[in-house]
Amino acid sequence: MLLIFLSALVVSISLTMILFSLMGKSVYSKVLANAMRPQARMLSETTLGLFKGEITAESFRTMLQSSETEVILMNRRGEPFELSDPNRPEPREGEGAEMMPPPEDPSGKPGDEKPMDSRPIAYLEYCREHFNDVSTAEPYNEYVDYPARIGVVVALPIKDSENVARGALFLIKPLNDIAETSKSIRIVLVISSVIVALLTVIPIYLISRKLTAPLKKLSAAADDLSAGDYSVRVVPEGSVEISELGSNFNVLADSLQKNIGELTVERNRLRAILDGLGEGIIGFDNQGRVTQYNNSAVWLLGADPEDDITRLPELERVARASKEVIEGDAGKVEVFSLGERTVRMSIAPIDEGNGQVVGAVALLLDVTENERLEQTRRDYVANVSHELRTPLASIRGIADMLCDGLVKKEEDKLRYYGYIQKESIRLSTLIDDLLELSRLQSGGVALKLRKMELYELIADVADRAEDHAVKRGMHVELTVPEGKYYAVSNNDRIEQVLITLMDNAIKHGEEGTAVRIGLDEKDEKWQIWVENPAEISEKDLDHIFERFYKADIAHTGEGTGLGLAIAEEVLRLMGETIGVKYENGSIRFTFTAAKYVN
Repeated sequence: MLLIFLSALVVSISLTMILFSLMGKSVYSKVLANAMRPQARMLSETTLGLFKGEITAESFRTMLQSSETEVILMNRRGEPFELSDPNRPEPREGEGAEMMPPPEDPSGKPGDEKPMDSRPIAYLEYCREHFNDVSTAEPYNEYVDYPARIGVVVALPIKDSENVARGALFLIKPLNDIAETSKSIRIVLVISSVIVALLTVIPIYLISRKLTAPLKKLSAAADDLSAGDYSVRVVPEGSVEISELGSNFNVLADSLQKNIGELTVERNRLRAILDGLGEGIIGFDNQGRVTQYNNSAVWLLGADPEDDITRLPELERVARASKEVIEGDAGKVEVFSLGERTVRMSIAPIDEGNGQVVGAVALLLDVTENERLEQTRRDYVANVSHELRTPLASIRGIADMLCDGLVKKEEDKLRYYGYIQKESIRLSTLIDDLLELSRLQSGGVALKLRKMELYELIADVADRAEDHAVKRGMHVELTVPEGKYYAVSNNDRIEQVLITLMDNAIKHGEEGTAVRIGLDEKDEKWQIWVENPAEISEKDLDHIFERFYKADIAHTGEGTGLGLAIAEEVLRLMGETIGVKYENGSIRFTFTAAKYVN
């Protein structure tokens, strides 16, 4: 505003100076001519009085000397007889009378007039040229002219009471006087303009500051708002328009804060939902750049949730597939392995609704467990089929032999009947174990835990296993000191697990060795263990609790391969654990039982 004012002031002064330069001289000349008219009338009357002898020549000269203009008197023949220069020094004593001629004789005889002195030729020539125009004019009807070479001229005829022309009076304001006056006016105009500018700059500056202060506050508030501070507000002040602008700004800020708050809540809610999903989600724009992702996506790609997903090399596969979907405008499903994890990737294009694909979204799903369960299912069906086929094939083969009469002797028939009975029992045991494992895994079995004593249970199982061990050329060694060892568990299920471990140890133990059974205390838990010398590989040790798993790949050994899996499920349902360790040529199974505390 200050610059605009100063610019307007400079332009105004410049235009004024230009207009004054173009028109000032003319206007000033007209004003000057109007000011010279009264003087011309007065001199005309005085001159007529001089001619009549009513005033003295000395008084007339004194009056002429006080004039600020050039005065030229012309007689009736158009010849000058008096020329007055206001800048001429006062005449010396005696000079005035000699230079001032006597009044003109009314008869008007030639040669009676005597010119005073010489004057600029241009003045005299102009007066002679226009004498007739002036002398024939009506009294008090001034002749006014503005000759460029002279200045301003005001002339009047000198006529007597009978309206007879006695001469003419010319008042001349020289051009140099007008130029000097114009120059002075211009200087005064410039000085006054500068003074006005200096006097108005400070008020204009203060007023502009007062007017722009609310705008500056609005600008600062807008900067804060654009920087994310949605709580900023302004106090409406200033002019009506600026005050309304401040009020509208506050309304806008309130609306923006409300909308941003709602969007933030929705964004956080969406983020919480995305992060709560077990599936990984990655969004891409139409250039293949990541726009959105959740923690599960980072985890499925093999990194920690805090890691930057764009720096993961595994993202390249997903980004490449997403680029193909965006370019092809068709979804894509792909399954790939990532370390020990199997990931199913499903990618779909994002359409704005007008057929324009603006990106793609990838859904990552960990199908490792599904694949494992599917493989387990296939293995389970294969194992069950194999385990059922073996006794059934044996029973059918023997039955066919008996039906065809191939067995003649009674003792052979009895032996074959024994085979059938043995295989039937084996088949029945397998079916019972399968049903038992299914019930345990489905949660259909409720186990009641109560106070029980472990020593008697362990000693009883050891005694019963002794006969079986002796038949295998082994023996049972009980290492538990006699005493009272109370636990909170299920007596029948602990006995079931212990019998399973003892049977397994005797069945796979080496002849001439001992099966050892013991009890330890650790971390408020009883640890019951069964150990026997045996040979087993690390590979078999990792799968020993799986269903139907046997170190004997041909599954020709004894048992169904379900005993240890059932033992593990039983202990899991009671909140206990079971583990196996192989070292120094011995394999040890250890399971826990909660210690009873009074």
